Amino acid sequence: MRKARPERFRVALRDDPAGAAPLNLPARRMRPAGLIVGVMFAIFAGILWVQIANLHPQGLRSVFDLSFMLFEVFWILGWSVGVIILGALTVLLLFHGESARLANGCLVLVPRLGPLKFICEYDLARMRNLRIEHSGSAETVRIRFDYHGGSCGVGEAMPRADAEQLIATIRGAAPASVAMSAEPAPVKEAAPKPAVPANLPAPRPLALTSPSALALLAANLVPLAGVLLGQWKLGDVMVLFWSESAIIGFYTALKMAVAGKWASLFAVPFFVGHFGGFMAVHFMFVYGLFFDGFAGGGPEPGVRAELAGVFVPLWPALAALFVSHGVSFAVNFLGQREYTGATVQNLMTAPYKRVIVMHLTIIFGGWLAMLLKTPAPALALLILLKVAADLRAHTREHAGAG
Repeated sequence: MRKARPERFRVALRDDPAGAAPLNLPARRMRPAGLIVGVMFAIFAGILWVQIANLHPQGLRSVFDLSFMLFEVFWILGWSVGVIILGALTVLLLFHGESARLANGCLVLVPRLGPLKFICEYDLARMRNLRIEHSGSAETVRIRFDYHGGSCGVGEAMPRADAEQLIATIRGAAPASVAMSAEPAPVKEAAPKPAVPANLPAPRPLALTSPSALALLAANLVPLAGVLLGQWKLGDVMVLFWSESAIIGFYTALKMAVAGKWASLFAVPFFVGHFGGFMAVHFMFVYGLFFDGFAGGGPEPGVRAELAGVFVPLWPALAALFVSHGVSFAVNFLGQREYTGATVQNLMTAPYKRVIVMHLTIIFGGWLAMLLKTPAPALALLILLKVAADLRAHTREHAGAG
């Protein structure tokens, strides 16, 4: 039988039982579970400590060293979220407790995990089938009752005499008209839901003349101009594609913070950890394939000079892409209240769909551009295809906006 849903539920750090009649309950035995989770916490924390101790930022001699170190940093960030969660669960389980009381015609059960108190109120007039059940031991029994089509237990296994006394106390506090027998609780008929027409039209794609679509188009014209003027090479285009994925990851983290609220305290660092680690390894391959080569190309000018040579020429296009995705975030996600239907899980997985498309672009478009002796037309075609794919995905993602 499913778990009974309480009439009222809240989480609090303080609980005021003044004026209530307390019920003596045996404590639930959560210490074994706390010890198991504590061992897992110790193992995960030990791995984290070893990884942090092995970081040597002073030994960076190349972009590859920097990319690998960033991968380790992002890995540590994502792993830390799991360590924090396991540590919090360990503390909560080891300091578990439970109390109960009768107040204002309600049975109030208060499980406690550390300082958190989960206050569950059950209306005595709606309780049915208050009973004693076998606990699997000949010496102890359990108390259960039915409520709103579900079942709920009161306390841990206890001697039968204590259980009978608790049941008598609870029945004595119930209204005189309530027998708490095995009769099922009356179920209120739910109001009929309004009929939904089966032929509703699908949401229309976002118009190409919308502010976010125009901003996206304008941002993508910057690299096209760079290629047509003969100043951009294949490596510049690939790094720009990589940078746009990083920009999308940045705004994804902002979206998760808006849609996830308190859950984003753990979800955002975890996302930054695994997506940042992926982007660090991705940049390592992009740089090795289109710039320095994995075998190295002679003396290196230094990490700062290498990165400046890669990103400084791209700053107009990078700024345009950052503003473009910022316009979409402000106009569509916030302005059109897209966050009301967004979930943290869907937002977390969305950037990887674009990364897959970008990988295919690198493999096929880069291969085509390297085969041609004059790669500018191939690069221009590559950017135009990417613009068309971006606009199509953008208008479909924000279908119905505006």
